[in-house]
Amino acid sequence: MNDLRGFTLAEVLVTLGIIGVVAALLHPMLVNKIQERILKQQYKKVYTTLSKALQKTYADNSMVWYECYYPIIRNSGTCIEYDEDTHECSKYENVVGLDKNSECQAYYEALKKVLSPVKVCENNAYRNGCIPDMKGYDTVISEQNPDKDDGDLISMTSGCSGYREADIKNNNPAWVLNDGTVIGFYNNILGKTIWIDINGHKKPNKWGYDIFTLQVEGDENKRYITSAGCMLPEKGGKSSHTMFKELYN
Repeated sequence: MNDLRGFTLAEVLVTLGIIGVVAALLHPMLVNKIQERILKQQYKKVYTTLSKALQKTYADNSMVWYECYYPIIRNSGTCIEYDEDTHECSKYENVVGLDKNSECQAYYEALKKVLSPVKVCENNAYRNGCIPDMKGYDTVISEQNPDKDDGDLISMTSGCSGYREADIKNNNPAWVLNDGTVIGFYNNILGKTIWIDINGHKKPNKWGYDIFTLQVEGDENKRYITSAGCMLPEKGGKSSHTMFKELYN
C-alpha cells in the first residue's frame, strides 16, 4: 500500500496539454462537419417545400401542368450568333427540347400564390433588400479565371446570362419566404430555373455553400424539381448536382 501514489502535477499538466492540442486540431473539423450537416438539412427543407409547391400548382390548375419546364431529353445546342447589345446568344443550332416556356409567367404567379412570400422584389432585388450581397455566375468565373477578358466571360456565360451578377441584383425578380429562404428567378423563364439561398441573408452567401440552382424538369405527364447548371461553386463549395445527389445521404 505504501507504493501506491497519484499523478504528479507535471503529469496532469502534460496530459491536459495533449488533450488541448488534440481538441484544437479537431475543433475546426467538427465545426465544419456540423455546419455542413446544418446546410444539408436546410437544403433538404427548401427542396421539399419547392417540390410540394410545384405539385400544388398542378392541383390548383385543375390537375394540369403549366408548360414551363425542361424536357428530360434535351440538348442546349451551340451558340452561333450573339446580340450586340445584350451579349446574349440570339441564335443556336442543334437545339433539342428547350421550348417549353409558354406558361412560365402563369406558373410564376401560381407559385407565388402557393408560397406566399413575405417580400417580393420584381427587380432591383439587392437594392430593395430581397437578396444578400452575392456574386454572379460571371464574377465567380472571373475570379477563378483571372486571365479571361470581358469577351471570354460573355462567351462562357452565354445561355446563363440571367445569372450574371448585374442581372441577379438589378433585373431579376426575387422572393423572401416566411422562414427567410431567398428564391431568385431567371427573368425570361420565370420559375423554370431558379437559385435558392437556403439560409437567406445569413452568411456565407456563396455559390456551392448556401446558394444553389434548381430547375423544373419532366415531360407531358409529370414534373419535378432537380438540380440545374448555370453555376460555378466558389472555392471549396459543391456544385448543385453534387448537393442534389447528397440530398438523402
